[in-house]
Amino acid sequence: MSAADPLPPPRTTPDGTAPDGTVAAAVEARDVSKVFFAGGGEPVWALEDFSLSLEEGSFTCIVGPSGCGKSTFLRILGGLEERTSGEIRTSAQSHAIPSAFVFQEHGVFPWMTVRDNVAFGLRMSGVGAAERSRIADDWLERVRLGSFGASYPHQLSGGMRQRVAIARAFATGSPVLLMDEPLGALDAQTRMLMQEELIALWEAERKTVLMVTHDIDEAILLGDSVIVMSGRPGTLREDITVPFPRPRSFDVERSAEFSALRGRIWDLLREDQPAARSAA
Repeated sequence: MSAADPLPPPRTTPDGTAPDGTVAAAVEARDVSKVFFAGGGEPVWALEDFSLSLEEGSFTCIVGPSGCGKSTFLRILGGLEERTSGEIRTSAQSHAIPSAFVFQEHGVFPWMTVRDNVAFGLRMSGVGAAERSRIADDWLERVRLGSFGASYPHQLSGGMRQRVAIARAFATGSPVLLMDEPLGALDAQTRMLMQEELIALWEAERKTVLMVTHDIDEAILLGDSVIVMSGRPGTLREDITVPFPRPRSFDVERSAEFSALRGRIWDLLREDQPAARSAA
């Protein structure tokens, strides 16, 4: 089963909107399920009938209880895992979602220089040496690592290595970025700085981003919408539109609306905690 099937020819206007004024979908997942088989062949349902739609140029965050299949779904979208059933369709005219990954543990190659790490995806795509070096240097400047191109990952801090991973994903030119807890391993201060940088990069590029996070505040701050998943087997509990306009800063966290939205999402997640279920 392929990672994604192409959507029919899009019925959109030149600005990328549909005739009814809505934004075209970059990726649609419909009733996606995933079953793993544990020891003894016992089936474990990671996902069951999970659906979502990602608009072109949107930033969507997924939150859910641990083990609900968030990362599994991301891997299915990126072609790293096969789905058991359901449909995944993309506006790209191919059977694979043209996506780039950013993982929690940055995933940079320790034997490569910072410049070569950023250029790795371009190299795999067959881009010539001179052009991929130019693109890598441009992205290193944009993530404030312009003077570290010849350095190696072990010479950088954790936050700097994560900036390398993010620069590598953007540098590929892929229209869809899949991020699995990309800031989760950072300390609180570095994480806030990286959130600001990620917002700025996304607002400049407007790629379609799907990001898994356990941090409710981060999901609200970064996302146009927050997908709340149920406990395993993971399915859609609620798709919440974030009401705060862009450009967005940390000042929004001080508002009563932000606190109310955080509480709403937390209540949804708490309903799936074992203690909450047993008390119900």
